[in-house]
Amino acid sequence: MVDVELEMLKRKKMRELTRLLTVPPPAPKLKEEGDPFKILSGYLVGRGREVLEVARTQYPKPTTEIVKELVELVKLGKIAVPITGEVLYSIFRALGLRIRLETKIVFEKHGKVKSLSQKLREKIAD
Repeated sequence: MVDVELEMLKRKKMRELTRLLTVPPPAPKLKEEGDPFKILSGYLVGRGREVLEVARTQYPKPTTEIVKELVELVKLGKIAVPITGEVLYSIFRALGLRIRLETKIVFEKHGKVKSLSQKLREKIAD
């Protein structure tokens, strides 16, 4: 009798887990109206906002069109995960827009942080 009850509990749990796996997680609610940049920026993580702002200053018209399309895809549920800066950058690169981001190389030694240019200056001075 105990084995039968245990089997029934296992089957019930498996049905519940199967149901949870087949139901997609709810997408974050987006405003239907408003500035597409604000809507998309709520969906960006990491350096995504930085990439979007730099792209907006360097390529205003194409960026506006790309953002509109991305917001539409998010609304349709085709994009269900947050967009990182790397992914957004690769989208722009794939479309032929080379965004120039400010990059820094930093060294840390004994708790002090120095830029590459400072490190080279010190080496030259020695």
